[in-house]
Amino acid sequence: MITLKKITLAFSLIGLSAFCNAIEVGGTLPNFTVPSKGELVLNGEKISHKPWSTSQIALGSPALIFHTAARMSSDGIIAPLKKRLNAREFEPGSFQSISIINLNDALWGTSGLISSELSKNKREHPEAILVADEKGAGIKAWTLSTGTVSFILVDDEGKIRYIKEGKLSAADIDTIMTLLDEEIAKSKS
Repeated sequence: MITLKKITLAFSLIGLSAFCNAIEVGGTLPNFTVPSKGELVLNGEKISHKPWSTSQIALGSPALIFHTAARMSSDGIIAPLKKRLNAREFEPGSFQSISIINLNDALWGTSGLISSELSKNKREHPEAILVADEKGAGIKAWTLSTGTVSFILVDDEGKIRYIKEGKLSAADIDTIMTLLDEEIAKSKS
């Protein structure tokens, strides 16, 4: 006999399965928009914001996406990959570097510091796309974990080649670098 408890459990598992599979290797990124705050734009020394949407991720060029919690701990998680990326001399425009910062996941009272760091980073890397996600739209659309960093590599056709949440191992970094090289070469041919 099927009980209400078993039915509830079955629907919970189905719902959890759908929730966990919002983005997966081989799939595409669900769309979302950041209407307020949004992309940081550098005009001379002045920083402004404009709305941003995943539809702005250009096809024809691979994209390395960092979806981060607005916490200092995120810097430590990203640092080993950033060091490897900076050690390479990638041709300008060979791939899109997109950082989406979930301001909704910031610790209370840190918004001024975070805003200052984002502006500093935009000035240091004007070619990078920095997105201040005030309402956590990315977390919701992509069903990512809060409080950490997600690394996503998308090919030139918009398909996800790699995804990992949390700290990267040396092997993870090697994999990202290899896949990024492959995708850059593929997009040039």
